[in-house]
Amino acid sequence: MLTRLPVTFGLIAACVLVYLGVAAVGASSGTPVAAGLLNQPGNVLVLGALVPAFVAEGEAWRLLTSAFLHASFAHLALNMLSLYFLGSFAEVSFGRGRFLALYLVSGIAGGLAYLYFGAFESPVVGASGAIFGLLGGVFGFAIRRGTFSTRDPVIRQLLILTALNLFLGATIPGVSNTAHVGGLVGGLVYGFLLAPTVYSQKRISAATPAAIAFGLEVLLLAAWYAYLGV
Repeated sequence: MLTRLPVTFGLIAACVLVYLGVAAVGASSGTPVAAGLLNQPGNVLVLGALVPAFVAEGEAWRLLTSAFLHASFAHLALNMLSLYFLGSFAEVSFGRGRFLALYLVSGIAGGLAYLYFGAFESPVVGASGAIFGLLGGVFGFAIRRGTFSTRDPVIRQLLILTALNLFLGATIPGVSNTAHVGGLVGGLVYGFLLAPTVYSQKRISAATPAAIAFGLEVLLLAAWYAYLGV
């Protein structure tokens, strides 16, 4: 299974290791290890969390680091469980490289949505924007291939899962549905661009969707900075 899904398990391992690392750093600053493993110390989380006010000061790398941080064990466990099930499907369907690009594009897209529509000084962390992007990637791919239909049991189940999670995000305090929707849209765009290249033997054409998607994200980030007058 590990050799079949190296990217999925690699991403899960990265999130778990970062979680343990945050608890360890918190312990060195006075937070008991047990407490840090249950709920991550906020003074450490904020160092890599997505805070629009800090991004405005030039810390754009937070768009990526925040996707590997989680606020609590329950937060981590739920996201990693979702990543395992959705990643198992997406990695096999799209291939390792395309799947990794989809995940990163979606994670950054969720962060960009939070920059535009989230609270300017409030931190946000978690891989859920990237995970929603996996759903969006499947939808975008199916739309481009002309196979998107609620009669398809896979599409129908994923639509129900998306709606349920968006509902939960809207009703549970502290959850950023803004990042979820941003990741979903980013994944949909990438999946739409990706569809013609999945069966292509040309490396250049396979890399084009990622280049376009990341390019659009750079433009959106630049536009945000321009809006702020930075």
